[in-house]
Amino acid sequence: MKGDKPRYPEPNLSYLRLLSDDTGVIQHALYGVPNRPTGYTTDDNARALLVAIQEYERTGCRQALADAANYLAFLYHALTPDNHFHNLMSYDRRWIDARGSEDSHGRALWAAGYVAGSAAPPEIRRAARQVFEDAVPWARSLRSLRAIAFSMMGVAYYSRQWPESPVIAGLPERLSIQLLAAYQRHRSDEWRWFENALTYSNGMLPHALLRGYELTGNEQCRDVAREALEFLTEILVVDGVLQPIGCHGWYARGGTRAWFDQQPVDVMGMVLLYLTAARIFQDERYQELATLSLDWFFGRNALGQVMVNPETGACYDGLTPEGVNGNQGAESQTAYLLAHLAMVRAGLAPS
Repeated sequence: MKGDKPRYPEPNLSYLRLLSDDTGVIQHALYGVPNRPTGYTTDDNARALLVAIQEYERTGCRQALADAANYLAFLYHALTPDNHFHNLMSYDRRWIDARGSEDSHGRALWAAGYVAGSAAPPEIRRAARQVFEDAVPWARSLRSLRAIAFSMMGVAYYSRQWPESPVIAGLPERLSIQLLAAYQRHRSDEWRWFENALTYSNGMLPHALLRGYELTGNEQCRDVAREALEFLTEILVVDGVLQPIGCHGWYARGGTRAWFDQQPVDVMGMVLLYLTAARIFQDERYQELATLSLDWFFGRNALGQVMVNPETGACYDGLTPEGVNGNQGAESQTAYLLAHLAMVRAGLAPS
């Protein structure tokens, strides 16, 4: 690891609140100003719900709890008559899709499942449980690997309170089998991965298998997850810093890797993966890699650019070849805060 260790500030939700109104969190920003015409998404409100409820658990802040209730209300409103989720809402509160993506469905399940099993007050937990239980049957028909992974997260958190619930019966096994099957279809000695390309939210795939191992006891989940995360680490940790796959081209098997734009949501996935791996494998090296990943936000990255505005706590939208993308939208902000809060919970960042 090169360079001096960054000093972390305390997690700060003030900019996330600036992006939010009584509907939910606004999707994009024009630099540091909410870009209202871009409207809202279930994706962003799901991540914002996770941030708000984790901040409430950390501090007992009543404002954070009110924020969580607002974001949860968005998810409840996003349910279609057949209990799928819309994803895209215009600023004038009109749904502009008939049905959202599988990934948005999985993210909503992750958030609702977390809140249902959280330390939130009972009325918040009951509402989250209803949203989760209404929507989780669709998890049995998902095909997107990331949607499967996000759903596994929701199932894992929900099961903390209701491990024998019939709505999740057999679901951890089903989701695990889908991930394992994808891995076996694509794996070779040189390419130890679930697909023929490394794209977005890569860390969530082995992370979901680690959760699957905890839920099912299937040791193949644990072993494949470790092999995949080591492969991912070999590729992403370059010259002592985390270098996520760039979204301008990704990294196809046998092709040329895209180095930019690097996205905060991909860094978040690596922080969460390494923290879970450290706990399951009892290996301090993964704690060090989690720290290395969080440090990406604070200047230990390919260009030495600080990705979090020290005055506002806002996270920039990406790392480009020219430096930071000056816009500061909801995905970046929630991804950064989820990574930071996870490190605080693990005792690896100041609380």
